[in-house]
This record gives sequence, structure tokens and C-alpha cells, in this order.
Amino acid sequence: MKNNTHNIDLLVFGDICIDYFYEVDNIPRLNESAKAITLKKFFGGMGANTAVAARKLGLDVGFFSVAGHDANDYISYLQNLGIKLNLKAIFGETTHSLFFKNPHGFISFFYKGVSEKVEELTKEVNPDVIENAKCVYLARTYLNLYQKVVKLCKKNKNFVVFNPGYGVFELSREDEEKLRKILKFVDVFVVNEKEYKICKEKNLEEAVNFGNKKILIITKGANGADVITNSGTFHVDAYKTKAINESGAGDAFNAGFIASHLRNFNLTDCVRFGNATASFVVENYGCQTSLIDWNSVMNRFDKLKK
Repeated sequence: MKNNTHNIDLLVFGDICIDYFYEVDNIPRLNESAKAITLKKFFGGMGANTAVAARKLGLDVGFFSVAGHDANDYISYLQNLGIKLNLKAIFGETTHSLFFKNPHGFISFFYKGVSEKVEELTKEVNPDVIENAKCVYLARTYLNLYQKVVKLCKKNKNFVVFNPGYGVFELSREDEEKLRKILKFVDVFVVNEKEYKICKEKNLEEAVNFGNKKILIITKGANGADVITNSGTFHVDAYKTKAINESGAGDAFNAGFIASHLRNFNLTDCVRFGNATASFVVENYGCQTSLIDWNSVMNRFDKLKK
């Protein structure tokens, strides 16, 4: 796989996913059925969502991932955005997610497909891949790969942001130890409330060395975000808007946080800008549907500062 990540702002490691959203009149019980009112197909995946959001905010972005034989249209879309791709083609189905939503709630199903093969990228990651990036973002829990990546980042002094996503719910004891080792090299660890609860139960948050200027961010949806540093804890409000769907909001938050960090915003404003970026995503179905440019996000950021 050819290295295609020269001179970039952000290097993303993570998954791609194809999302299907169904609006239904009701969520059926077991052995029952329900009418689907609408069906919509979108591009998603934690890694890809953040890569796309960051690109739309003006960053030069590189993306390491794997793709199945059914993802040609997705690959073309990413290339047309100007994202520098390092994709390993694998025969098999790309990751798929299914969301069934009515006015009272939703259920979802997730088919991993080839996403677990992201670990196979370990052999493709060399020092020259990392040294060209100002920031490295790690999505999900590809722990063998990320152990190598963060060690290279330490040598190169990259700014590292890590969001494990739902992977924290599936950790074995061995995985927990791997994650602890990774967290020692991470600058910013981002989790949502449910993920943070699991991390606390496993004492994983203790692996974040706050004495070394590390940052823990707990995203809370419409309730904003809490930030924990060696100086203490503080809260940053969300931008208030009508939420249609929250999928992908955290990924957009990460992109906004990183983009503003690279423009030398202070920590509070980085979180505020992340919240402003996420506010666009929740206004529509699809994790990448409502992503917008820097100036549009700045308008909401300015309103949050008032």
C-alpha cells in the first residue's frame, strides 16, 4: 500500500461504514413486524466521519482504513473530497449499520464486515507515515495497530486524540492492558457518558496521566461536554438546536476540536468549537449529510461564546 500522507494536518486511523436509516411507525417486538416509512443510505464510520468533517473544515487529511469490495462509490466520494487515502482493499463486505427509528426512540444493528481487518494495517505504518502529520486521530479500539502508532507518535511528538467508541464495551482483560499502555501516549481521550462509565468501572481513566498535560473529554450530547485536566474539571455548553439524529455527532465534535486546536484555540474554545461542529450533524439523518465549512461553524461558535 503506497504512502499517501505527505504534509498533512490530520492523519486518521479508523473504519468506514455504510449506514441505513429506516423511519418506522413503531418498533416491533420479537416475531412482529412494522412498516418502514422511509429508507435512506448514508456513508459513515467513526474514522471516515471525522476525516470528512475535518476536510470540510479546511484541513489536509490523510486516512488509513480498509474497504470491502462493495465500497467503490464511498472511495470515490472520499477521493473527490481531497482526502489522501491509504486503503487496503479486502474481499468481503464493508461494515454496515442499520438504524430503525420512530418518534419515541430507536434500535440499531451493526455488522462489522471487514472493519476488524484494520488491525492488518500495522505492517503499513512506518515512521515516515507519522512524521508528516501535525495531529493523529485514532477511532475505535484497533489496539494492536494503535500500540505501534502511539509509540511512533511519541518519538515524533505528534498531537494524539483517541476516541475508542463502543469498543470499550467489548474489552478482554488483555485488551484493557493494551488500552492502558496506549493511553500513556495519548494527549486527548474522548468518550461519551456511557463509555466513560465503563472506563471508570475498569479504572481505565486512571491511565490518563493528567500530570503530563493530558485531557479527558466526556461528551454529553445536548448537555455539552465535561473536560478533566490536571487543573480540574469544567463544563462547556452545547449549541442548542433541534436534534433529528445524534449518530456521528461525536465524530464531528472530534474534527472540530482538532481543527480549532491546530489554529491555536485555547482548550475551552476547542471544546466549544467541537460542540458547534457537532450541532450541524444532529439536524439531519446521516453522519456526513450536514457537515459544513469553517465559517459556518464559526457563526455558531461565536454565539456560544456570548
